[in-house]
Amino acid sequence: MQSQEEKFEGLIAGIVANGYGVCDDFLSTEEVAMLNARFTERFDDGNFKEAGIGKQSEVHQAKEIRGDKILWLETNTTNIAERILLDKNQAFINYLNQTCYLGIVDAEIHFAKYDIGKFYRRHRDTFQAQKGRILSVIYYLNNHWQAENGGNLLIYTQENNIEKTISIAPLAGRLVCFESDKLDHEVSETFRERLSITGWLLNC
Repeated sequence: MQSQEEKFEGLIAGIVANGYGVCDDFLSTEEVAMLNARFTERFDDGNFKEAGIGKQSEVHQAKEIRGDKILWLETNTTNIAERILLDKNQAFINYLNQTCYLGIVDAEIHFAKYDIGKFYRRHRDTFQAQKGRILSVIYYLNNHWQAENGGNLLIYTQENNIEKTISIAPLAGRLVCFESDKLDHEVSETFRERLSITGWLLNC
């Protein structure tokens, strides 16, 4: 079993080499179960909102582009499941700052739920006037995910001036991290309810 530091190093190596890193079992089976229970509880409370596109003051809904429902996590939450996730995310931030000198000072994190038939078309996580996001992180909570369920994360990279598409399944416990301002990506149509916790690591 990998140590936390080994998992961090694997993610960093992937980002340096390819612009993205993938770590399976970043969240344990027990942590995934706790977060799924909390996800359901918070969704049933009716506080999730239709996600929008655009920068902060100009966000608008565009269901032909993006179909997920989201709920932002409060950084001062005392819920055990949410604290586990946020504390692990902060440990990753601390390690990045200590070893890669990225100057990450904050994070934005939200629950994201895709119902059957939903997707998020190709996009990038930064805007010209919004430079704070340097790394995107996605924690997946989907147990027993199968290829026919769709809903893969598609990351577009360049190799010898030829575009490549990397397809990553949203498997429970998996963490994906990539450079927010460099990589286009999308969520393919999902044929089963798809749950994740998505965020950005900020340097301002």
